Amino acid sequence: MKRQNKLTSPITAVMRREFERIRTRKTLYMLIIFMPIAIFLTVALIYKNAVVRELPLAVYDNDHSALSRLIIRSLAANPSFKITEYVNDQTAIEEGFKRGDIQAAIYIPRNLEKTIKAGKSGHVVFFKNSTNIIVGNVALKAAMTTLRTISVGIEVRKLQSSGNGKNQALDRAHPIRVETVSLYNPAYNYQNFLVAGLLPILYQMVVMISAVLVISAEIKEGTLKELFQTARGSLSALFLGKTLPHLLLHICGVLLLMGIVFPLFHIPVHSSAFILIAYLIYFVSAVFFIGMFLSCLFTDMMLATEAAIFISTPAFIFTGYTFPVEAMPRIHSLYAQLLPSTHFMVGYIKLYQMGAPFYYVLPEVLKLTVFLLIGVFGTLGLMIRRKKKFCESGNLKAEGVS
Repeated sequence: MKRQNKLTSPITAVMRREFERIRTRKTLYMLIIFMPIAIFLTVALIYKNAVVRELPLAVYDNDHSALSRLIIRSLAANPSFKITEYVNDQTAIEEGFKRGDIQAAIYIPRNLEKTIKAGKSGHVVFFKNSTNIIVGNVALKAAMTTLRTISVGIEVRKLQSSGNGKNQALDRAHPIRVETVSLYNPAYNYQNFLVAGLLPILYQMVVMISAVLVISAEIKEGTLKELFQTARGSLSALFLGKTLPHLLLHICGVLLLMGIVFPLFHIPVHSSAFILIAYLIYFVSAVFFIGMFLSCLFTDMMLATEAAIFISTPAFIFTGYTFPVEAMPRIHSLYAQLLPSTHFMVGYIKLYQMGAPFYYVLPEVLKLTVFLLIGVFGTLGLMIRRKKKFCESGNLKAEGVS
């Protein structure tokens, strides 16, 4: 090892050394620099179309009436559907689903129009592919909106033919009107919903996995003695010098996400961008120091990495973003509380989607602070043990380091 310049502070020396380690170790620079870019762009591009459009629809028209043609034209005009085939029996519909050629189908039974004209209630059968919840829900919502509009139109025309005025007919057709107000994501935009929620959680995986390499890699490579020598025996210099380069790079990752990816894909942010960036940085810092703690806790680098993967990989499932934490089995909901991402996501939704003021996320900030303190003091405590080990064996004193 080259002898240090005595004018260089220990923190600066450790930081230079750490930046050099990141630059020369493929695993580190791929994880910290290139992996976030690849994840951000790949996931954002998947949901670039934002909403589900042109689901392939099969039609089985067994009525061949003016009403059945109206239903078919109305469904064809709905942007959620694209009629791809006409079939003559229900078996063909089932085979279409199994082949993957269609995602929805409608069956219009014989004499539907005659039944309606006779003043009776008619029905159609709508099939949807529920193996994919998103596809199934979009198809059902689009079909029900179209068919209800037609149904109300038929009822209004009936009432008008009985001598009711248009407004009176509308009132009688809708004795109870339900006004639905969709808050925060009224267009059911999956890019705004999934991309904005998924990217920070995927990024925390990168942060934690890279953090476990900070100390465990030194132990594996046998360079821990050299690290203490570079820090001149100063624990604070070692701690700050090792962590600051990584935190600076991860802050750049947050700025990349909020400053480039979100605007590039037109993902709206309803709160102050500054507050949201600060909240993301705080979350990333908490995750990083938990990773550092694992790095010091497990002397085996592979074991430390596996621990980080075990904690970070299922994080998105336990955030409650796709399934409420309250509805999970008790043991799973308790485990969710042990993950920083669970608490982060609650505050993130308040800021990003709801535009809530900062004081609404103070409970989540306090919970993240607990994880941050566990990571920081746990790492420092384990570093003290490592330092004592070398000092007791004379490794540092032999180099003239106090």
